[in-house]
Amino acid sequence: MKLTLSQLLLSGGLFALAFSAQAQMPKQIDLNTLAGYQLAFDKIDSVNLVAGNNLLAKVGEKTGANFSVFLPFGVQQINYLVTNGEKVEASQAIAELKGYDVHHFLDEYEAAEQLFKQAEKQYLSSKILFKNKALKQSQWLEVNKNYYEAKLRFEHLNHYRGFLTVNEHEKIVIIAPTAGYVRHANSSASKLEGELLFDIIPSEAIRLTTNVPLANIEQLSQLNVLNSDCVLNIASKETIASRFVTKIWSTAINESKQCQFTLGQSLVVTPIYQQKALTVNKKAVFEFEDKNYIALKDQQKLTLVSINILSSSANHYHFTANADLANKSALISSVSAVQGILLNLGDE
Repeated sequence: MKLTLSQLLLSGGLFALAFSAQAQMPKQIDLNTLAGYQLAFDKIDSVNLVAGNNLLAKVGEKTGANFSVFLPFGVQQINYLVTNGEKVEASQAIAELKGYDVHHFLDEYEAAEQLFKQAEKQYLSSKILFKNKALKQSQWLEVNKNYYEAKLRFEHLNHYRGFLTVNEHEKIVIIAPTAGYVRHANSSASKLEGELLFDIIPSEAIRLTTNVPLANIEQLSQLNVLNSDCVLNIASKETIASRFVTKIWSTAINESKQCQFTLGQSLVVTPIYQQKALTVNKKAVFEFEDKNYIALKDQQKLTLVSINILSSSANHYHFTANADLANKSALISSVSAVQGILLNLGDE
């Protein structure tokens, strides 16, 4: 269907009028316009903490804080005496070691200890002779070499021996170097010298970690665990971003009785930002021309104010505005009637 020039001009004029009506949205509405409607208002409050959108967090350990214990020799069998993730004390037996090299290591340790003691005795006596020029330099150098080689060998074995003990059943067990939570090494067919046996994760190293948006990251203050009383402060924020998010770490979770979670557990958390904002009943907010508004009571008028919503809770929105609205009252009933007036729909 073809439109005549007059029809095009008419339709263009109607569009211009409609655009003008939108551009000139009234900033105030007389309360008499809403006569016959039941009106109710709710107070706007100011807050210093704003909740963000919920995130998925994980209970993990602070990077590098774990104590790793390695096999001091090859074994044929490892019998763990504590369960994976169990809390242990320092020097508590963690695993029983079985195999040909177990007792051979103890014999080797005793031999290294005797050789070191003999080398040390010779070193001390030779030192006096060398000072008195009763010993050739070449002989003194040979004594030094033997002494330090024996010392290094013994100290190496002594380090591993410190993790071993013999229990009441005459079995060789390896103990925890410190208190914390045990994490078994991944099961492997080989059990060779130098392979990881287990980790001990100190209690203070167990944290909540999650990825949060970079926006407003500097104001991030706390993590609230959903459906619990657990609230944790932020301990660190990584400065490397990945696709608009970065990783954060909480303070140690075991510092609070309300935060007794399991290592590796996934939790839903609410990030809390230290930011000045306002809070209003959700019923007060309405949308007009792709913007959010509230209607404030101003004597016998309603003043319409555009707001920027930051986040929401069960019944309220957190928002900012270009004006100080704290302690003012916003309309929370018959809000649709205000929308109708703005849309030129008349009484509903």
